[in-house]
This record gives sequence, C-alpha cells and structure tokens, in this order.
Amino acid sequence: MVNDRENEHRGPANPHAPLRWLERSLFTLGLLLMGLWFKNEGEARASHSAETTQLEAARPSGKAIDAPGSGLSKEPWCPATLEGGVFGRIQIPRLGISALIAEGAEPKQLERAVGHISTTVFPGQAGNCALAGDRDSFLHGLGGVRRSDVIRIDTLQGSYTYVVEWGKVVRPRRVDVIDTTEAPSLTLVTCYPFHAVGPAPKRFVVRARLVEPPTAWIAR
Repeated sequence: MVNDRENEHRGPANPHAPLRWLERSLFTLGLLLMGLWFKNEGEARASHSAETTQLEAARPSGKAIDAPGSGLSKEPWCPATLEGGVFGRIQIPRLGISALIAEGAEPKQLERAVGHISTTVFPGQAGNCALAGDRDSFLHGLGGVRRSDVIRIDTLQGSYTYVVEWGKVVRPRRVDVIDTTEAPSLTLVTCYPFHAVGPAPKRFVVRARLVEPPTAWIAR
C-alpha cells in the first residue's frame, strides 16, 4: 500500500528518457567516428607528404633528355620504386589533381596513393597503362575532365605526357576499358557518382594517349 502511494506521488516514468539516451549515445558515437576519421586522414596525409619528399629526393637532379624507344618497349619491365611501392606522380594541372602512384590497386593501397593496376603496362609503354583512384581523395574532381586536358606522369626514370581523348560512365563489369591498346594509352578509373553517399555502383573512366616522346632524367 505504501509502495503504491509512493509511485502515485512520483508520477509516471518519463516516456522520453529512452529517446534521450539514444540521442546521447548516437552523438557520442558520431564524435568517436569523426575523431577516428580525422586521425586516419591525418596519418594518410603525413604518409603521403613523406613519400612525396622521398620521391623528389630520389629523382636525379638534372634535366630531361629524349629517351628514344625506352618508354615504348613491349618487353616486361618494372620501374624503380620507393619503399611501399611508390614509383611516380600523376598531375592533371587544370583540375588541380596531383597524387603519388603506387603499385597495386587494393583498398588499403588506394588510401595512400593512386594505384597502378598490375595486369596493365607501366607509364610510357606500348599498350594501356591503367590507374585506379578514390573519388573522395586523390581523384576528386576528375568528373570535370575535358577532352585535350593534359595529364603528366613523372617517374624515377622519366616523364610522360598524355592528352585526354574521352571520359565516360560505365558499369563495373566493363573490364574491357583496361584492355591493351595499340597506341600507348593511359586509363584512369574511379567510382561514380562522385557525390554519392555510400557505395557508388558505377565507374568513371578517362582515356588519354601519349603525345610526347618519353624523357629520361640525367644528373647534372
């Protein structure tokens, strides 16, 4: 009897209490995830900056000279690489894109660089060199590419200049876009749509052709 009177005095339980608890929990989880994202982003940027410095230091200081035939060889070869597989840099000046290139295109590798798809040739070789990148980081802005945009790739061996021929959206199963080509070509692949939240079901592909003879770096 006494307990019943105490319950009547206290009144009914707050019906909004579980909802407030859920809101606080979600808010706390959001802060934790945001902190983790900033931590990972900071580490990725620091790693990218360090590897950029290493790449610049490893490339011989000097001038570029023509290297007839060396960049168009059909024989299998692998460029000199730094620790972690980094072997070059890609730049698309008009779009403000500049990123390191590393061997391999697994998700973990794409967190730190644009990845070279290992089944394709390397930059400057006869055939199709295919690179994959993250739409939210290194290839952000690639959707604004135009025909005749210049793409430059610098490696420890030399430099290669490509000009964009086309860009288009394809289904993920269109693996033929990285098939070999008769002329020395470059293919960039990233997810699409660019601003989608969550999984992006399609791919955005850019095809470019080599337009200048390969150049090699020599020391002064």
